[in-house]
Amino acid sequence: MRQDDFAIDNCLKCSVCNAACPVFGVNAQYPGPKQLGPELERLRLEGISADTEWLEYCLGCHRCDMACPHGVGVSEMIAHAKAKHHKPLVRGLRDWWFARPGLLGKLTTILPAISNFALSMKLARFFMSKVMRITPLRTFPAYTKPNLRTPPARTSEDRARLLFFPGCFIRYNRPDLGRKVIELLERNGFATEVAATECCGVPAAANGDAAQAHAMARANVKSLVAGVDAGMRVVTACSSCGYMLKTGFGGLLKDDRELAPAVQKIAASTLDVGELLIAQSDAGMLNTDFQQANMRLAYHAPCHQKSQGIGRPWFHLLRQIPGITIEDLDAGCCGMSGTYGFKQEKYKISVAIGQELFDSINASQPQMVATECATCQMQIEHGTDFKAIHPVEIMLQAYNGKII
Repeated sequence: MRQDDFAIDNCLKCSVCNAACPVFGVNAQYPGPKQLGPELERLRLEGISADTEWLEYCLGCHRCDMACPHGVGVSEMIAHAKAKHHKPLVRGLRDWWFARPGLLGKLTTILPAISNFALSMKLARFFMSKVMRITPLRTFPAYTKPNLRTPPARTSEDRARLLFFPGCFIRYNRPDLGRKVIELLERNGFATEVAATECCGVPAAANGDAAQAHAMARANVKSLVAGVDAGMRVVTACSSCGYMLKTGFGGLLKDDRELAPAVQKIAASTLDVGELLIAQSDAGMLNTDFQQANMRLAYHAPCHQKSQGIGRPWFHLLRQIPGITIEDLDAGCCGMSGTYGFKQEKYKISVAIGQELFDSINASQPQMVATECATCQMQIEHGTDFKAIHPVEIMLQAYNGKII
C-alpha cells in the first residue's frame, strides 16, 4: 500500500478501530490505533515529531484495518512509525534478533539438542530476562535439523505442481509438519516442491526493522517468481506467511519497479493450504476418503488468517471428516502475535488479551484445539491445559483413521 493510499482524510474519528483493537480492550493507558495511526500521522506528515513508546505495543493483527468502515490503512501507518521509533539499547538488541528468526534458526540448529537444553534451563531464561528482557514465563519451541526436502518426483503421474513456502517455524522447528503438508497435498493430487526461501519478513516488520523486512521481501520474490512464471501456485501453511506473500510484499516493494510485476504475480498465485483444499472441495475434487474420527474439536482463526479475507477454510474442511464435531470459538485475538508475547514488558498484556480465548476453550472442553498459526498454538497451550494442533495434522490423520 502506498503512502497516498492510506486514505488518511477518510478517518472520521469514529473510534471503530479502537473498539476492534485487542490491546485497547485490556490496557486503559494504550492510546489506541486511532491516535497512533491517523491522528499522529497527520503530524508526522507535517514533519512534527510524534514518536511515542506506545507504537511498540501494536500487535500488528490488522483488526483495525478490517474494522474501519472507510478503508483507512491504520496498521500500516503505525508500522511505518514503528520502524522510525528509537529504542533503548537492550530492547533494540533483543528486537534485532527477534526480527531474524531465520538467522536464529540456522544458529540454533547447528547443535539443536544443546540449544534446546540451554533454552529450557531456568538459569538461562533468568539471564535472558535480565539481559534481553525476554520473559522467563514462556517456553521456547524445540529446534531440530532443517531437513525438509522436496520429495522425489513421480514421473508416471501428471500432477498439478505447487511451490510450498514453509516459513521459519516449519523449517527450523517443525519440518515434520512440512512433510505432512506435502503428504496431504499429494493425497489430493498435487506434486509439491519446497521453495528455497528466507523468512517471510513478518517478524522483521513487527519488530520495526523495515530494512530487514525489505531485504527478505526482495529475496523471496526473486526466489519464487521463476516457479510462478512456470505456472506453479504458491502454498503456505502459516497464516502470517500467507498474509505477507499476498499483501506485505506489495507494501514493502511498492517503489521497486524491477520487482513490482513479480510481486503482483506472487500475490495472485498464493494460497493457504486450507484455501486450496476448500477450492478442491467446492469443485468436487477433494479426497474425502476419511475414516471415522469421533472427536470434539474447537477451532481458533488466527488474526492474519482473517486479514486475508478467505473465510474459515479449515473449519469447513474439518467439518467434513465423519465423526468430528467442531466449534468455531470466534473469541478474538490470542494475544501472542509472534514475538510480542515473549517480550517481558508485554507479557501481561499478551495473556490478558488471550483470556477470552482461554475462557472459551475451557467452556468448550474440546479434545484439542485446531489452529493454523504456530504462535497461536503456543499461546493456547500456555493459557490452557488443552493441546493445540495444525489442521493439516488432523486432516492427514483422518485419512489413516487415527487422530492423536
